[in-house]
Amino acid sequence: MSIFTKASAAIDRSVIRLMERQMAPRAPKIDPDARSRLVELAAAYGAGTLGHPSPFFPTPELPDVTLRSHGDGPLGTQIVDLTYPSTYVPFHPKARELLDPVTENAVAHARWWTSGSSKGGPSQRRPTIVFLHGWGGGNQWMTARTFVVPYWLRHGFDVAAFVLPFHGARAPESRSPMRSGALFPSPNPLRTNEGFGQAIHDLRALALWLRHRGASSVGVMGMSLGGYTTALWASIAGHEEAAIGGVDFAVAMIPAVSMARLMWRHGEANPTRRRAASAGITEELLEETFAVHAPLTRVARLPRERLAVIAGRGDRITPPDQAEALAAHWGVPISWFEGGHLAQVGRGDALRDVRRQLGTLGLVGRDFRS
Repeated sequence: MSIFTKASAAIDRSVIRLMERQMAPRAPKIDPDARSRLVELAAAYGAGTLGHPSPFFPTPELPDVTLRSHGDGPLGTQIVDLTYPSTYVPFHPKARELLDPVTENAVAHARWWTSGSSKGGPSQRRPTIVFLHGWGGGNQWMTARTFVVPYWLRHGFDVAAFVLPFHGARAPESRSPMRSGALFPSPNPLRTNEGFGQAIHDLRALALWLRHRGASSVGVMGMSLGGYTTALWASIAGHEEAAIGGVDFAVAMIPAVSMARLMWRHGEANPTRRRAASAGITEELLEETFAVHAPLTRVARLPRERLAVIAGRGDRITPPDQAEALAAHWGVPISWFEGGHLAQVGRGDALRDVRRQLGTLGLVGRDFRS
């Protein structure tokens, strides 16, 4: 293990301890009948939903998008903030009372860096990458720097940074410093499941609109929670399903692939997990409950050459075994870097590998440089 890997792993562990302390006061009580309720939810979400197409992931319509200029971007691009109504309808009837009160979450948000016109006319036919942030993200300034937006613009892509449900501008008003992402994912399985359903619904709607505006292709690159969502989108609608919000390529970076495993692992020293175990809740039962959106339960709708996995050897937040499981499921190699989840030392080479992979497929703009 290199010194960079060790140092990055130490940073991740420190942040995990901080997060556990911050979230401990909000830890929910475990009802005595929690196991039976979870069994019922697993059955409800698993009934006829794991095939393709899935009633849990209905096809959205072309959204009515409002465009607001955010000024000039790098390399002669325009920055445009996009908003549109989230028309997602919760699959489980009881989920409405959890989703409907959060009015902020009823509007989808994305920031678009485009080489075309921001006034409503068609854009140049350039490929577009949709970036998906990690848990607690959604700040567009931070997303732009995390994903190095100018790098992709320079190589011929337009970029759209999407805000996941209950994050950023979609999070309810609160004075808490952990407002973004506090509700999703969460120990509440109803909200967690429906949050992923809503994310995919709103993303497919965005893809429909981007193609309507002239994008030659629409791909996705997500990190951590965004990596999980990336892998899920790739298993719902692929490049031959552009008309229903499919995606042309998918890059999962430091991805999570098992919500159950992560919750159980990171809760090892948490009294909430001990109470859950005492109530009869197990990691296996959580896996069943979350199976409706778990990327490893579905076959990718894209061929291997359109898929990529990037992982950090020092990652201790979404540990390497998560990326390894996804890579094995997809049948693709992993592009490794030495750093961790937060200190992503050496990831530049991995990003260049992905960019060249997309170049061999012709999924690049005219400004592409190998």
